[in-house]
Amino acid sequence: MTRDPAMTPVEPSHRPDLVNDIPLASCEELQHQASFFNDAFLARRLLDVMPGMVLVLNNYRQIVFANRAFSHLSGRSETESLVGSLVGDVLKCHVALDKDAVCGKTDTCETCGALDAMLSGLSGVGRVQECTLTQQDGIVAQHLTLRVWSTPLCFGGEEFVVLAGTDVSHERRRLALERTFFHDILNLVASIQGFAELMEIDESVDPMMVSRRIQSASQKVVEEIDAQRVLLAVEKGELKVDNHVLTSLDVLKDVIELYEGQEISRKRMLKIDDDVVRTSFISDATLLRRILGNMVKNALEASPEGYTVTLGVDKSTSGISFWVHNATVISGSYHQRIFQRDFSTKGSGRGLGTYSMKLLGPFLSGNVSFESSPECGTRFTLSLTDVCPEAA
Repeated sequence: MTRDPAMTPVEPSHRPDLVNDIPLASCEELQHQASFFNDAFLARRLLDVMPGMVLVLNNYRQIVFANRAFSHLSGRSETESLVGSLVGDVLKCHVALDKDAVCGKTDTCETCGALDAMLSGLSGVGRVQECTLTQQDGIVAQHLTLRVWSTPLCFGGEEFVVLAGTDVSHERRRLALERTFFHDILNLVASIQGFAELMEIDESVDPMMVSRRIQSASQKVVEEIDAQRVLLAVEKGELKVDNHVLTSLDVLKDVIELYEGQEISRKRMLKIDDDVVRTSFISDATLLRRILGNMVKNALEASPEGYTVTLGVDKSTSGISFWVHNATVISGSYHQRIFQRDFSTKGSGRGLGTYSMKLLGPFLSGNVSFESSPECGTRFTLSLTDVCPEAA
């Protein structure tokens, strides 16, 4: 079979920056480009029966063709309605949905695997990447991980990129669960077994010390399992919020008490800020403690021995803010990825702590953010609104 020269992948060529300050195609240009693929009846039918998504993008990264699998992934019923759209907008990426953002033009987009694959393909070089994004639909946020393949294409005298992809979210969740249950929990259970055996073979061992270690390890097992349960409930949109009247100081004391006796806080100090705001408010105690607990755990893991982790509460006209501070610094190269599901500076399969706190924040009418600099250290903040705080 003779290959159609118009379908031959383009050779690498110089292109201007495709991310910043590039105008979009006109309606007439989009209709012309889309007609290349709409008229190819056989090719369209073949692409529509493929189980994975297939897109054709123009040199502005706008969709000119999308198969049924992508329409299903995006929740759209009419494939034609996607022509001219940007991929992040269609997939409801929480970054692209920001009122001041455009897909592919934010600082966060610099770490997007899909964007990297698109730009590489438009430069004439195919690439395989993974893209991690959070789909935002009101308060419900769903995690999505795509493995994408880009292939440069010249058709009708114009240059395009073919973007094929498959949803690997379930694979990533399975790997995370395997890490939790086959690694972390197995290690904790093994330590419980080891302490129990130690009491049998060594009569000089302090029973109270062993009892405390077993209790601490058992508590961590419960925490790990419950953390996964909550995370899955959030991602499936099944999380129930149970609000009650709480006091800010009691919440901080509960979180500190949870971590003070654990190995992670050994030779490190946990303290409440001297200027902490004491106020009553409405929230879910379990979810709030989980978010703050993750902040404290991250701060303790980042802090060398002898350092202090400080917890505090501030108040404003819009609500209250809980914060956790430590003196270490998060590298600037990590700032845009810190809340991604699988990103961590501590190795593969980690990173669920920062991701889950960001995911849980909206369920409390709140938002999680952070600041980090050599001058001020690192501070994670949970800002709560609509919690009816009393006058301090």
